[in-house]
Amino acid sequence: MVMSSDDPGSQEAFRLLEKKTEAGVWSLDFTTRKMAWSSGFYELLGLASGSVEPSYEAIIELMHPDDRRPSGEFDRIVREGLPLDREFRIIRPNGKLRWLSNRSEVNLDKTGKPVRAYGVLLDVTPQREMALAREASDSRFRALVTATGAFIWTADAEGRILDIRNWRELRGQNPTDILGSRWIDLVHPDDRAHTMQAWTDALVTKREYSVEHRIEQPDGEYRWMMSRAAPILFESGTVREWVGISTDIQDRKVWPTTIDTEKAVLTGAQLRSARGVLNWSVRELSLAAAVSSSTIRRLEEMDGPPPGREDSLAPLQAALEAAGVEFLFPPTGKPGVRPR
Repeated sequence: MVMSSDDPGSQEAFRLLEKKTEAGVWSLDFTTRKMAWSSGFYELLGLASGSVEPSYEAIIELMHPDDRRPSGEFDRIVREGLPLDREFRIIRPNGKLRWLSNRSEVNLDKTGKPVRAYGVLLDVTPQREMALAREASDSRFRALVTATGAFIWTADAEGRILDIRNWRELRGQNPTDILGSRWIDLVHPDDRAHTMQAWTDALVTKREYSVEHRIEQPDGEYRWMMSRAAPILFESGTVREWVGISTDIQDRKVWPTTIDTEKAVLTGAQLRSARGVLNWSVRELSLAAAVSSSTIRRLEEMDGPPPGREDSLAPLQAALEAAGVEFLFPPTGKPGVRPR
């Protein structure tokens, strides 16, 4: 059989169910090691129904090399009657990659010996792609936070700090010591009044919070920080929580307001970092600045500034700054980049 039924109506209903759920059914006889596949199973593999003899080896031929089991593993599974539940990728004959999820059940005889296995194969590609996209987004977010040295925090509707997710990583301290309302103790005494006033006003008006203040460091010194937060609202309009970010602005506060223009030349490293902050591709920057992609790539190949005059740097800098990036040119050390 290819997975059949004597009732044509049942066959049609089964076939419709497979199509609507993007599923396929299979069975395996442990004694003969013969498999049977439904039409839906063939379709999931990208094969015409009945075009190949159902077998584990035929599945392996289409399976992504990184997902194939070690040699002899299938024999052990058959011998011990183990379930075949897993997710794996297959590369269809047309070259398209799909994620498939297999769920199975093993039937035993009276002595407990495995006799037959039945399973269903589901196409889970959309779910896997969404998960991978979230993972990529989270990775970019973590990289951005690490690169900027910013603290990400959440507070409840009343303004009590619930968590600072990277406090321990950046300061080597336990964040529980400053949760609730105890964080104010880290603010410089001269900055506490206007900090609390700004926070109170934001809580009352449900508007964005923004304040510059000095925060005590582990060594006892103070550094200037810019703290911003925005409310997350329920559909009713009440505040569910606040999400905030505190960014170090010490250099901006203490560096000279005038910069030697000879030294304030964008570097290739700054261009690469700025695109990373904005999550822009070379093409997106090219369109925003009206500068060719080849020119951008050439400039980004250099960690430092270009050796000669480069007229394309001005529109590139303007486009990136307009999108929310700030370029830093310290009196000493390497030029940098951060979100504005």
